[in-house]
Amino acid sequence: MRSNDKITGLVTVTFGVLVITNSRGLANLPQQDYGAGTFPIVIGGLLIAFGGLLTLRGLSSSAPLMVWVNDVPIKRFYLTLLAIIAAIVAYILLVPVVGFPIVSTVLLSLLLYGFYRQNWTLAACTAVASTAVIWVVFGRLLQVPLELGILEKVVY
Repeated sequence: MRSNDKITGLVTVTFGVLVITNSRGLANLPQQDYGAGTFPIVIGGLLIAFGGLLTLRGLSSSAPLMVWVNDVPIKRFYLTLLAIIAAIVAYILLVPVVGFPIVSTVLLSLLLYGFYRQNWTLAACTAVASTAVIWVVFGRLLQVPLELGILEKVVY
């Protein structure tokens, strides 16, 4: 199913407003002008801005609100849903023991290969690059503690 940009834009704007509204109450860090709510407020503002652009683009279009593009086999839908749920459960259970870098790389590789059926090398390279970017952005720049697991003895 494909939706018109005005629907997608309005949903995105609504989500941005909710993000900002719910993150305004988060406390600032001591002796600093920003705090835990700064990043969500920035993201909420971007959601509102880009959602607004999508809405304007949709308003200038005469396309129908919803269009069924093609049918997805129900078996593939359930397998995809099961794979995503299994990946989330595996992530929750394995990250404290094995660590974020290994678990993230393995799960992303499996999901990318399973969903797109390209080749293992492409899936693994994409997973390694994605994990590295997430590690740098969240672990280093934003100082979010990401578990090292068994790699803690290697790194430290």
